This record gives sequence, structure tokens and C-alpha cells, in this order.
Amino acid sequence: MSEFNDTTITQLWETLHAMPEPAFHEFKTSAFLAQELVKAGFSVQTNVGGTGVIGVLDSGHPGPVVGLRSDMDCLLFKQDDGSQKPIHACGHDGHMAIVLTTAQRLAKQGIKYGKLKIIFQPAEEIGAGAKALLDEGVLDDVDFLFGLHLMPKSMAHLGEVIPCVRWTACHLLTASIEGRAAHGSRPHEGINAIDVGATIISAVNAIHMDPLSGWSVKPTRFIAGASSVNTICDKAEVSFDLRSLSNKDMLVLVAKVSNIIETTAQMYGAKAKVEIIGTCPASVINEEMLALTKEAIVAELDSGAVLPNKTTTVGEDFNFYPLEKPNIKTAFFGLGANLVPGLHDPNMHFDHKALMLGSNILLRMVNQTLKL
Repeated sequence: MSEFNDTTITQLWETLHAMPEPAFHEFKTSAFLAQELVKAGFSVQTNVGGTGVIGVLDSGHPGPVVGLRSDMDCLLFKQDDGSQKPIHACGHDGHMAIVLTTAQRLAKQGIKYGKLKIIFQPAEEIGAGAKALLDEGVLDDVDFLFGLHLMPKSMAHLGEVIPCVRWTACHLLTASIEGRAAHGSRPHEGINAIDVGATIISAVNAIHMDPLSGWSVKPTRFIAGASSVNTICDKAEVSFDLRSLSNKDMLVLVAKVSNIIETTAQMYGAKAKVEIIGTCPASVINEEMLALTKEAIVAELDSGAVLPNKTTTVGEDFNFYPLEKPNIKTAFFGLGANLVPGLHDPNMHFDHKALMLGSNILLRMVNQTLKL
């Protein structure tokens, strides 16, 4: 039996699944991953961009630098007693098992040219991990970067692979509104922050952009209220979720929403501070790497396993890499795993046979890129 198989990779997944840790708190996870990379023969950096782990396997001969990236963090779910329970409910444990197994296989096989860089990235769920690694210069020498995500069954079954997942740009925006308090009997002496917030929501909902560009904006939170029911409210907070398939259109949408917030507040005589509290870019597609991905899927499975490229309204911070480093050729595929009931559900589970399939596809992509 091979040293690497469905059993060994599932055991690895079980170990990682049992140590869920949220964004920038992946301490046990990063220590375990670093230890396993060292055992496999990689030179390893830890605490990169917070809790990131970087492993490098150098052939000693000139050639491209190929990176494999996996996210590490879990999600937190509120329990009945008010506590937060960490659970790997987005497949990051599976991604780590796939990438680590692929790294171990490549180290055992050996590479003749270039370098292999394994990137275990923290804080994907809050859209901050990729930027943290970019700020550390981790991607400065990378020529090719590959990643993957387990997909819900509604998008791909076990044995099916989406060669290109088109992720959506996402901006989370909050407006802090400052009005003026007054007695409820004398509303003309105050500036009601609730009125300002309600008008902002109505105006934002009236935004029009090209319906073919795949955009949306919606209010997601409205916090307001005076200390008593006969007092004019002087403070409010309104939050919006913005989505777009185009990074260029997202900039336009953010500008429109910000302008509405600020001018509406001015119209009432109030003040408004706009803050972007989270971002993820839309996918940047590299046609050459897309072709490479399809070839690997067909070689591992067959042509019937290759699904059409699919668009999702979800964000993925992997997209910061090609956006901020356009010289890097990237590929990101969606792996079918019969995953139900869905991502970000505390009861999420999937068929573990998908793990070795994912590793096999990544292995083929690296070998083809390094001409092994």
C-alpha cells in the first residue's frame, strides 16, 4: 500500500479537524503544520503575518517558484449559553490535509528544478490573512500559486471538479452617524440619527448600476436608540454588504454608497463616518493556468469530471494574491466532495475520498509546472 492514501489523509484531516482555531489564533494548528513540514524536509518559517506557516523545498537548481496555499482558520458558532464554539465548518481542515499531503509527496518524490513554497495562511474567514502575508513579502518570489476549496454538493458532487471558481468581490461597510439629542417634545432642537439612517438605507436601495455586471448592496445592520422613548436619538450605526463580480465595478459601488451616506447626513445637519471593515476582491482569471487545471483534472479523473466554470456570490481572500501581485500566475479550483448541508453550517460534513483526489490534482499541477 502507498505511504499516502485515503486512510492516511483522512487521519491527517481528523487531527486538524480536532484542533479548530479562529482567525489569527491558529497556534496549535500552525505548530502542528510546521512540525510536519520539517519532518518532510522543508525549511520552515513560523509566525508569518501572525500565525502563518511557510515551508520551502529548494531543488538547488534554477527554475520557477511554485506555491501551494491553504487557509487555516475555523469559524465560531454561538451556543445557547452564550459561549463561542470553534468548528471547522468551511473545509479549511480539508484544505490543510490536501496541501500538507501534497507537500509531503513532493518532498518524497523530489523536485529537480526551482522551488516549492507551501503557504499555510491564517485568517481567511475575516479576509485579513492574505494581505498579512503579502505585507510580509511572502509572495514576492512566487511565480505560480495554486489553491482549492471544497464545494457544496449543490455545486459539485464527489468526482467532479470546477476548474475555475469565480468568486465575488465583497466589501463590508459601516456608517457611524452623529446627530443631536433633544427632548421628544422639541424635535426641532435635535437631529434624529434614526431618521438619517433610514433615509440613507432608502437612498442606497435606489442605486442603479449595470444589471449585467453582477452587483448587489443591502443593509445588514441598523443599531440605534436613545436612552428613553421620549428622547431624540443622536447616534446610529448602519452597515451594508456590497458584492460585485468586477473589482472595477466594486470601486464604483463603494464610492456611490459612501457618497450617499455622507451627503445624506450633511442634508440633515448630521455627521457620518464611513468605515470599510472587511474586503475580498473578485477572482482574477489566468487562462493559461485554467488550461493547466483542466488537464490535471482530466488526467486524474476523466473529461466528464470537468464541470463548467461557476460563479459564486461568496468572497475568498486568495484573490488578493493575483490582484496585488499580477505577475503571479494563479489557479483555484473547486473540489466536489458531496458536502452537505452547506459551508458555514456547524453540521457540515463531506466524503473524505475527495481529499486524496484533491492532492492528486495538485500534485499533477505542480509536476507539470516544474516539468517533472
